[in-house]
Amino acid sequence: MVDARLPGRRAAVDVGVVAEFLAASALFSGCDRSVVDRVAPHAITLEVPKGSVVQRAGSSEAQIGLLYQGKVVLRQVNAATGQAVVLEVLRLGDFFGEIGAMLQLAQPREAYADDDAIVVLLPKDVVQQLVTKVPGFAHAIARRLATKAVQQSVMAMRGGPPVAAAAPDPALQAASTQDKDGIQFVRVSVYPCDAKTVAMVPGKLITQYRLLPLETRGRVITVGMVDPFNSGAVAELKRVITSADVQIVAISSDDWSEALVRLKIDPTARGIVRGPDQVPPESIQYELNSEAERDAAKAPAMGDEVVNLASRIIAAGIERGASDIHIEAEATGLRVRFRVSGAMVDWDQFIAASLARGLAARLKVLAGLDITERRLPQDGRIGLRAGRRDIDLRVSTLPASRGEKIVMRILDAASMLRPLDTVFVDARLLQIVRATLNRPHGAIVVAGPTGSGKSSTLYGALNERRKTRPDTTIVMVEDPVEYRLQGATQVQVNHAVDLTFARALRAFLRQDPDVIMVGEIRDRETAMMALEASMTGHLLFTSIHANDAFGVLQRFENLGCHRQMIAQAMALILVQRLARKLCPRCTVAEQPPPVLHDSLVARGLIERSASVSLPRGTGCPECQHTGYQGRVAVIEALQFPDPVRDQIMAGGTPHEIERVALEHQAYTPFRRYASYLMSRNVLSPTEALLTVS
Repeated sequence: MVDARLPGRRAAVDVGVVAEFLAASALFSGCDRSVVDRVAPHAITLEVPKGSVVQRAGSSEAQIGLLYQGKVVLRQVNAATGQAVVLEVLRLGDFFGEIGAMLQLAQPREAYADDDAIVVLLPKDVVQQLVTKVPGFAHAIARRLATKAVQQSVMAMRGGPPVAAAAPDPALQAASTQDKDGIQFVRVSVYPCDAKTVAMVPGKLITQYRLLPLETRGRVITVGMVDPFNSGAVAELKRVITSADVQIVAISSDDWSEALVRLKIDPTARGIVRGPDQVPPESIQYELNSEAERDAAKAPAMGDEVVNLASRIIAAGIERGASDIHIEAEATGLRVRFRVSGAMVDWDQFIAASLARGLAARLKVLAGLDITERRLPQDGRIGLRAGRRDIDLRVSTLPASRGEKIVMRILDAASMLRPLDTVFVDARLLQIVRATLNRPHGAIVVAGPTGSGKSSTLYGALNERRKTRPDTTIVMVEDPVEYRLQGATQVQVNHAVDLTFARALRAFLRQDPDVIMVGEIRDRETAMMALEASMTGHLLFTSIHANDAFGVLQRFENLGCHRQMIAQAMALILVQRLARKLCPRCTVAEQPPPVLHDSLVARGLIERSASVSLPRGTGCPECQHTGYQGRVAVIEALQFPDPVRDQIMAGGTPHEIERVALEHQAYTPFRRYASYLMSRNVLSPTEALLTVS
């Protein structure tokens, strides 16, 4: 039924949804929730077609409207000419009609539907009661009126045009473009949001961008976002879900947080995961060298509180299986975070800001750093023993505005010397790696982004070579030395005395080594000497930063190595990325939704005609109800049979080299390895999509 007194027809919006919308708006931000719940049943929700006047200028109706969906502009109409000037483009949740309601005057501006819209109207009697009895409501209107008055006075002082003729804010125009796409504020509880639906989007995106998959219907997936105008988040979401239409709706921050806890994907819950062994802080034994002891003598007196705090932080990081510990000074205190399985997790213990300088001094003493230097970055190392575990901490300090930030990377011997069969799940690829390790010469290059486990793979390969060929002479140069490998000669880069990678490598060649390990290729001289060493009877291990196998070839070429040298020197390229590993105790296999199936097909992870069951972690006490436990390496591998070498030397493009390598079964792309991990119930489909995207 259409009411002739209203500018549109009533929209079927649930009262509970209206209440959530009002509670999230600026108009009711200072009001108790009980007030909102009493107002919502009296609110009128209208569908207003494009071109309609929602509220006429000169109207004496003292009602207030809020934009729920679509596009509404406030404009001033010249009565003589009929020309309209846009004063303001409303965003979702913005309100209008406040001048007439507050001052009991005729409405001075016209609210015009520039596109199909839905508005929520508060009747005159409701508005008058709120203005007189609810201070928070009246204050919200007063703030808006004051803001408009200030804007008008500023424009007048600058000699600019009056507010009535001012062009709309470009930021508001951009927001209105999103509004025009039909972004609607919804309540999560009205959707069938369950663990299976949430599993369609990688958990990393859910926590990073505060979004939540709500439901799927056919080829449309509805995703709720706390900030639906975050174009970067929307683009990242559409990049992962390529074969479905993504419909964005707005949800409240409270709804999002409640859903994370209810569906066991709360990032703070993951922070309480403990490793297999508890580490009492008092059991940690530090290695102190003479320099550290001398610095300790210069350091101010440290109370037991600071000494114990340092040990507690380190013990907490080891227990959680963290790869890094971040310590940052803030106005309210010290913030400690752990990187666990790639995600940053806050420590739940409060640390007073007054302990910042003492804690930094304690860690510097342990790392052998200059405690009096607070203006420059410093790097050091802490060696310690926790129970039966030998652990190295790579310490980095950085001067910041509120004090020094300290980051400690945890290098555990147990993870650095993992057997290769725990790194390479695919038996075929494991056989290829082991065969390459027994070669007398050639370069084995491990690539990947920072924190992808390159060093662990290199150490694992070196350790296996050392065990299978005990007569091998191994020399290593690193910056810094990450783990002391028994049976190997390790050299630490020292720029203070000009001991660089290249200089150490030049000395290695006079030491009659069988195996050379260069921690990282960074410059032309090191790259040239490393490849030359691999062609003169040495087996070379090294790492480099690149995103894929063919990017490694281009990286060496950019460093000045010609293609003939690259083709002749290379034996194997491994590129790896880390993904969350499914918990083996609670993983189930089930048919994926059509939207997820099409996305997997688009990325080449499954065949279009395949009807397969894919794994999903349901959550259990063993994995703290997250469905994941630990991480697994997703690997790309490139071998160098003669046809591949010939194609490289002939100047082939990466696409041509890839084609030849695939023809001779010398190339294992990320998508093929990720597909294998899914078939072994190790990797979830969403993690596979995130890895290969």
